[in-house]
Amino acid sequence: MDRLRRNLPSPTGLVTFEAAARHLNFTRAAEELGVSQAAVSRQIKALEGNLNVSLFHRAARRVRLTREGERLRDAVATGLGHIATVAIDLRRQGDSAGVAVATSTAFMSMWMMPRVGEFRAAHPDVALRLVAADPYVDPQTASVDLAVRFGDGAWPGLEAARLFDDIIMPVCSPGYLSERKPLREPQDLIRETLLHQDEIDPDWVPWRTWLAPFGVTPPPARGGLSFNNYANVIQAALDGQGIALGWARLIEGSLRRGALVRAIETTTRSSQAHYLVIPRDRPLAPQALLFRDWLLATAAREPNPADDLPDAYGRS
Repeated sequence: MDRLRRNLPSPTGLVTFEAAARHLNFTRAAEELGVSQAAVSRQIKALEGNLNVSLFHRAARRVRLTREGERLRDAVATGLGHIATVAIDLRRQGDSAGVAVATSTAFMSMWMMPRVGEFRAAHPDVALRLVAADPYVDPQTASVDLAVRFGDGAWPGLEAARLFDDIIMPVCSPGYLSERKPLREPQDLIRETLLHQDEIDPDWVPWRTWLAPFGVTPPPARGGLSFNNYANVIQAALDGQGIALGWARLIEGSLRRGALVRAIETTTRSSQAHYLVIPRDRPLAPQALLFRDWLLATAAREPNPADDLPDAYGRS
């Protein structure tokens, strides 16, 4: 054991390196770990000093792994992943009556919470732990049983069941529109206050991506407002602060109530979708199976908001 302790680098350094190697971005690693970028840099430098090798090629705006860094990344990911899997199984044994579900703050607050009471009423003896986090919480490495994730459905080590796709549209409050000249085309949006979300998740669609197929380049964000989560973006739109990109599945209630309306008639269908994801190498406990079946059934029976366009969400 003494030899193992001498040969192993700092556990904190290894965890920090794993996050930095996965993101290839020290800032995103710092956000995930809840520390400063400077702290991440110090841990990486200390680890490189301990191993006497360079782990990253550093450029002005990006980093990439060296050959030695790639070797260490593979070893750390395997080792920490195995430890995390065992820890999750041990926690499950200690709390056999519970199920933990993770998703983004937006999906949790806008889609899951209005519906989860139905599951609680049907299964009052199941202890349900809901984990809302940005960036995404991976059920392979965190103490959760299953998760909902937005993307293409192809994630290593995860079994993905499609819940539903989505359509994306610029939305705002009726009051915001009433104070402006008529907006008709994507080009008209660039003179407006656009509400932005920080690009934490690479699968998320920012304004520049949504506008690009129409040949429109958005102005610098200094004329808009930026937020670190989608729920705040939508709240700002509800408050009349500007125009947000709305995912119809998430803002369906606000659209039907008329609290949000389409800023222009143009909509796009996302090439990605919302998925229920479960680790392939870990069987679900009976309580988690109950939640899985409920979630899939709930998603399947709900109508697709795209079927109602343009009538249900059109402006009067």
